[in-house]
Amino acid sequence: MNLLVDIGNTRCKWALARGTALIETGVVVRAGNADWLEALPRTSVEAVHVSSVAQPEALAHLREFAVRGGANLQAAVSSSRSGDLINAYDQPERLGVDRWMACIAARTAGRGSVLVADAGTALTLDFVDADGRHQGGLITPGVATMRGALRRQTQLRPARESAAPLWLARNTDAAIAAGTLRSAISLLDNAAVELSPDRLLLTGGGAPQLAEYLAQRWTLRPHLVLEGLAVHAQRQSSLPAG
Repeated sequence: MNLLVDIGNTRCKWALARGTALIETGVVVRAGNADWLEALPRTSVEAVHVSSVAQPEALAHLREFAVRGGANLQAAVSSSRSGDLINAYDQPERLGVDRWMACIAARTAGRGSVLVADAGTALTLDFVDADGRHQGGLITPGVATMRGALRRQTQLRPARESAAPLWLARNTDAAIAAGTLRSAISLLDNAAVELSPDRLLLTGGGAPQLAEYLAQRWTLRPHLVLEGLAVHAQRQSSLPAG
């Protein structure tokens, strides 16, 4: 089986896959956890495929993990196209590989235009039109990152991590929790209306929190990046050697 690994800024998601089918999945908090590799499965792993937006050290440690297990490691990179999906970037490799994997999965899962939102440390949006052309996207801080910025750069010390998206909170903690959540909700609601895609896909650790309040019906796809990585791995294995 393949071990698929999505290394984010805060968490690491993994899946065991046969072909493009995810057999088992898991997640481990990587930030501040020196033993995060111990949570990854080792049995029956023939190859490791990774999508990483973290610092290079994380990928180096995963490579050592693969070598110890006798598995080959392949790190995915963003490319000008994958199947009939075409990258919008002038320098395709500069598109975040997690965003590219999510777009691959979204395009593989159905036709028509699709808007992909990934709510993690960053909140990202990517739009793929009905012809499979990635039109670009945007990046903004995720909800937790916005709250962290207030802790670092102001005298405010938000302590609450969840709240209803009130407009008129009556204490500072609630105002910060609701305001940061409302910012993300407003962005997604506005994008859905202005871009009017056929499908709306939402992934990332913050997705369940946001989905509850969104005006449009977004489909939750918690393993979207790993699904794209599985498709990417299968396509890479079918390329002629050399």
